[in-house]
Amino acid sequence: MSEKQPLLYEPTTAITDYILFILGVFFGWSTFAIQDSQFHQLWGTAFFSGGISGLLGGTSHGFGPRLEGIYQTIIWRATLIFVATTGLLLAMSSALIFVTGKGENALYITAGVLLIIYYNRIRTHDSFRSAVTFYLPLMGISLVGFIVAFFNYGMTGALSISIGLAVSLAASWVQMMKISLHENFNHNDLFHVIQMLGMFLMYRGGLEIPAF
Repeated sequence: MSEKQPLLYEPTTAITDYILFILGVFFGWSTFAIQDSQFHQLWGTAFFSGGISGLLGGTSHGFGPRLEGIYQTIIWRATLIFVATTGLLLAMSSALIFVTGKGENALYITAGVLLIIYYNRIRTHDSFRSAVTFYLPLMGISLVGFIVAFFNYGMTGALSISIGLAVSLAASWVQMMKISLHENFNHNDLFHVIQMLGMFLMYRGGLEIPAF
């Protein structure tokens, strides 16, 4: 008699990932409500992208072991792509504060090239470390950009965003160090919960940024 398969293989990880998906969609949709603002379009898309990575990650953690190998690979690599895309969108949103005209075009071209390079890398190295080494520097760039925007341009929302980014970086550190609170609440679960706070702070800050 074969052993009965669980409904979810990593239930806490999958559920917290799905919560990130719901938050990402809600925050993204609410941000899109700010009309005629290229910044808020990018910022809202970053939340959608992060939410989709949560949906795919939750599916991988919760149902991956029961899927055929090719489907596991597709879902996992798609997760890594959306994680990287989220980092790019955050950095682009930050850079958009400082560039105009042709600089904006260069920004989009650079982002596209970086994403292509990243995709080629994960075809042979599809570990989460590849995603981390890609998006952490982008988050660092975003953090510096919003700090400058707060002090130099007086954008009050940039302060909340900066704190949110710092919280998200702390969450990534918790995950990389594999810090767990309980055997049923591992480093991935703690990462997700801390990330929820970071997302909320970035969302609230984004709403206070003037449309441009």
